[in-house]
Amino acid sequence: MRPKSRGRISLTGANPNDPLKIHANFLEHPDDFRAMVQCVELCRAIGNSSALAPFVKREVLPGNVKRSALENFIRNAAVTYWHQVCTAKMGRDEMSVVDANLKVYGIEHLRIADGSIMPRVTTGNTMAPCVMIGERAGEIIKAAHKL
Repeated sequence: MRPKSRGRISLTGANPNDPLKIHANFLEHPDDFRAMVQCVELCRAIGNSSALAPFVKREVLPGNVKRSALENFIRNAAVTYWHQVCTAKMGRDEMSVVDANLKVYGIEHLRIADGSIMPRVTTGNTMAPCVMIGERAGEIIKAAHKL
């Protein structure tokens, strides 16, 4: 739930309608890949447990495969859950895009108030943190404009 691999989004041209180049970079970090192998192995252990034996006929996916075939299965099966966050992270390091007041570094009068500002992926659904970011953005803007 906390991948170390990082992808990239790049512009392909100066026209705002030009497509983006997206490099997801799933499983690039060795720790992420090891975690996925352990996850599949844990699921297999649970599915093959004696408690579930009366309900299980066979393992369908990935099937009874060994290490290299299992690794190939994981590489081919890895997909996103479409909870892209952390693309404009909040912080103070060279990779940060916004400050603690949601202001974009180097651009006046622009704030970002969505999941992209999260510095790390949450371990649960991203909806609740996005609501909190929006609520906090409202408080920050109200205070800035003395509303």
